Amino acid sequence: MTSLFLKFSVAQVKRHGLYYLVLFLLLLASFVSCDAKAAVRIAWQKQADLAKIAQVNGTYRKALGENVTWIEYKDDFQELYDLAANKLDIAPVGIIALTSAVTSGVQVRVIAINFQYGTGSGLVVRNQSHVMNPDDITNKKIAVPFLTSEHYSLLKALDYWKIPLDRVKLINMPIDQIVAAWDKGEIDGAYVEGKTFLDLKKTGYVLVTSKQLADWGSPTYTFWVTMDNIVASRPDLCQNFVDATLKLIKDYNQKAFVLTSQSKDLIASADLLKLSPQEMIVLIQGQEYLEKREQSLLFTRRLPAYFNEIGLFLRSSNVISNVLSDYLLYVYPTFVNDAKVK
Repeated sequence: MTSLFLKFSVAQVKRHGLYYLVLFLLLLASFVSCDAKAAVRIAWQKQADLAKIAQVNGTYRKALGENVTWIEYKDDFQELYDLAANKLDIAPVGIIALTSAVTSGVQVRVIAINFQYGTGSGLVVRNQSHVMNPDDITNKKIAVPFLTSEHYSLLKALDYWKIPLDRVKLINMPIDQIVAAWDKGEIDGAYVEGKTFLDLKKTGYVLVTSKQLADWGSPTYTFWVTMDNIVASRPDLCQNFVDATLKLIKDYNQKAFVLTSQSKDLIASADLLKLSPQEMIVLIQGQEYLEKREQSLLFTRRLPAYFNEIGLFLRSSNVISNVLSDYLLYVYPTFVNDAKVK
């Protein structure tokens, strides 16, 4: 029976793409049995943000009052699969993966916002490509890792500039290959974030940043998510995690602590990501961190409609094939609203 299921599912994946891929992973996860967890399992990726400070200095371990196992990932979809398979408890996930997953029926819940993308990501074009304004990117080769927040932002930028997709040569390229392709002249530009963004800026021109796109009405976020069964069975865990997250953000925004290149936590987090301390500071400062009131307003007034807008846009761009009638179920504002942040 399982073999028939796998055969049918793979065929559906080939025919229908991303939508069935996510559904396939969800259903496959139901066949996986996992041992009882010995610690809180939190995903992380090599992305410079405040959460890395909390990761290296034990903030979350202290707040949760139990052991924390940090598990590294390179892919949001794998995080969602492991959440569904009970191999993971909490994860930071971007917009495309999250919208695709909930549209496909994954019972994941947004419990907080890690950060909003700002000036640390954007579309950079090579100086040799002679691109000085959006119209100049016609027929240019633009690289971006598909099914990422950067991919979504690039599509929104093209949409804002009213540039049809068929007028730009979009290349699906893993982030770790983009710099080499740039140096060889194989691409004219790329929408990237983090260290890659800093590297490309040295010999390129920033055409638009994620901060500018947010100002134009298309913000992108990394969300903290968990599964519905965790929300139901371990609400104290979720509340303590959100409390610690919002406390860290408030302290940072109100300068209760200042990150410098000599800061012990900053150096440790930079080492974790293989960055210099100065690069780490620039990238952390390039993100925007929303405090409790901002997150609460976003959760209660904006996020469900926001996910619907994203779903419609991704469907129109042939990234997903279906959109839910209501995304309210997947937005869980209780922990942010009840957060005890002094």
